[in-house]
Order: sequence, then C-alpha cells, then structure tokens
Amino acid sequence: MLIKNTTIINFEDLSVKENYDILIDNNKIKKIGKNIENKDENVIQGENFYTMPGLINTHSHVAMTLIRGSAEDVNSDDWFNKYIWIYEKNLKPEFVYFGTLLGVAEMLLSGVTTVFDHYFYMDEAYKAYDESGIRADLSWTLFGVGEGEEENFKNAMNFIERYNGLNERLTISLGPHSPYVCPEEFLKKFKKLSDDLKLKIHIHASEMEWQVEKSLKEHGKTPIKYLYDLGVIKENTIIAHAYKANDDDLKIIKNENSFIAHAAKTFMKFGDLSDILIRALKERVRVGFATDGVVSNNTLSIFESGRIAALNAKVSKGDAEIAKIEELVPLFTSGGILLNHLSVGEIKEGFVADIILVNKNSPSLNPKINIFANLLYSVSERDIDTVIVDGKVVVRNGKLLTIDLSYLLKEINNIKDTMLKRSDTPMQKFGE
Repeated sequence: MLIKNTTIINFEDLSVKENYDILIDNNKIKKIGKNIENKDENVIQGENFYTMPGLINTHSHVAMTLIRGSAEDVNSDDWFNKYIWIYEKNLKPEFVYFGTLLGVAEMLLSGVTTVFDHYFYMDEAYKAYDESGIRADLSWTLFGVGEGEEENFKNAMNFIERYNGLNERLTISLGPHSPYVCPEEFLKKFKKLSDDLKLKIHIHASEMEWQVEKSLKEHGKTPIKYLYDLGVIKENTIIAHAYKANDDDLKIIKNENSFIAHAAKTFMKFGDLSDILIRALKERVRVGFATDGVVSNNTLSIFESGRIAALNAKVSKGDAEIAKIEELVPLFTSGGILLNHLSVGEIKEGFVADIILVNKNSPSLNPKINIFANLLYSVSERDIDTVIVDGKVVVRNGKLLTIDLSYLLKEINNIKDTMLKRSDTPMQKFGE
C-alpha cells in the first residue's frame, strides 16, 4: 500500500512534513520519502489529508456501551451502587461480544486504533477485536470478593492460557479491579502472576477522595503507596485514573515507570476537578488519554478526551497558561510505549502501520494557522476519512469495512432491555 503526497503529522515531536509518501509493506511502515515508486495498485492519494498515528485509548470498559446513558446526573456512589453494579448482574458473555463490537465501531470511526480494555468475559471481547481489526490489550476484570469470583478467576486464567501470545495485535494484561475490592492476598497473587507470566497489571487506584481516606484508615497508606508496597505498582503497570494521587504517589509512579490513564470527563461529570494532569506532567510521569467506560464518559473519542483533559487542567488551577498544546498533544499516542513488543504511535519507518487520514478541508481544521491547536480543540470525528490498523484499511471514506453496523445496532438495542432489569442488591458495594 502506498499513501502519496500527504502531510505527515507526528504527535511525539510535533513535526509536520508536507508532500511525503508512505510505503506500507504487510503491517509495517517500510519507507517514508518523496516520489516513492510502488508497483502495487493499492494507492491512496493523500494530498487532501493529514496523515497521523492512530489514537491510543489507554483505559476503557468497552462493552459498557450496552448501558450508555443509563446512569446520568447522579453522584459517584449512586452511579456505582444504584445503577452499574445492579445492571452488570444482568451481563451475559455473549452480550460482551456485541457491546465490544459497538465500542470498536465507535473508536475506529473516531480514529482510535488501540485500546486497553478492562472488563468481563474477555474471551468474548477477544472475538470482537479479532474480527474488527482494531489493536487491543485485554484485561479480564477480577474483584477478589463476591459471588462467583472463584469461577471468574478460573475463567480469566483459562483465557490467559489460551490467548496470551496468540496474536501480536491482541495482547493480554492482568486486571485486578482495585485495592477497594481486591483483598491483600489477592493482590499479592497478581503480583506473582505478573512476574511469572511477564504480563503487566491494569488496575484502578486513587480515583476518588473516599477511596484515599478508606485506604489511609485501613492501611495507613494511600492506595498508590499500598499497592507499591505489595509490588503491584511496577514497570508498565497501568493505573486507571490516579485522579486523587498526591505528589508522593506521583514520585512512586515515576520511579517505577508505571503509567497513568487519564480520563477527566468521568470525574467532571461527578462534579470533581483535579490538577493531577498538571502535577503528573511536571513530575514527568508517563500519562496518556483515556475514555473510561461510556456510562460515565459517554463517548469513546480520544480527541474529545484530550480536549476535556486540557480544559479540566486549566480550570483546576484557574490558569490559562498551563496544560499547553505541546505538552498534551503527545498524550494522544503516548500509550504506545505500553506495547513494548511493538513500535506503535508514530509515523516512522519500521513502526507498525496504525494510521489515520484526516480531511484537510474540513471546516473544523481551517484556517491552517495551528494544526495542533485544531487537533486538540476543534477536530471532529466526521473529519476522519481513512483508518489503517496493522497495515489493513478498516475505515474508508468514513465508512466501516469490518463491521456490519446495521445488524449490530439491532442486536444492541435488543440486549439493552435485559441489561436494564433491576434487582434488589448490587453485585458490589462502593463508598463504604
């Protein structure tokens, strides 16, 4: 495949290269230059497009698309206890397949080519990711307490044994939910599994103030320090949110080479601001944009997540001069470092061909004064024309090529009625 005469944009160094060709061979970027000749008839004329790396979503619960819009205008305790934990008791394995596929459709159409997914029934999610062509890292969510957890753990281990290393595009991580619902011995088990299996850990921590207070009361430590002392915070551990992490926590995360997945919109919907992004950038902690699940975040758009994160950071300090464009734009693809077996996240020779083509002539991207400001603050998902993952075109002319959307939407809207059935008791209890 050859992309001709395009404008190449890289987020890492904020470079812009005009009128370049990109030669893709199998799933890699083989050559970047001018006037590249190629005998292959598969040529994309790129003069009307900005060509850039596919976006990376560093933390989501993708199949929660099944209940999007079901828990609005509520506080965080009620969100969990009166809605999410009740609805998720209705979850069936086959539902996760369809919910994941819907999430993938949304992500591909919005330019996301990699997602780090943390949810249940990952064997069903795996099928959706395999069929759709997106790149994904899958963590089977485990609580360590509650009804059916022993069987859930067994299923998760069977999933890892079956799928780990099977497909370079689909990687596996360990997914203990959080220190709030995972007992100490359970977390120690995951530390050992991580060491033995050479798998990273993807875990929630320090999301809300009550969680920090609970940890201080029970352990005399913040959640981050508690997890660090157990060996869970280590290289490439993905910490979902860390929204209430203090400066000492950030030093731990930096020193251990862990990673924060930042999803500001979720917490803003709960009425909560945080300066975590500003402090993490100052401390040079590795951080990337994330969407979380759509029942709190509502979309799976990383462009939107970046925009809201920027505004959250500025408002949290009342300072328009912080959270600068050049600091935030690299976070669109910074999660690529977590796929340490691959080179992902740049338009560069030898890197995997995860690429998006964005319409230069969109009203949202004109006039052409500052393309990076436009990408952070004004680009629209409708501006994305072509999406390539692992060297294969999965979206062309803004249309999905790997998913039958009309069939999928019918299935999803049939499933939603089952998912929204109410019961008396939630599957877990948060905030106590």
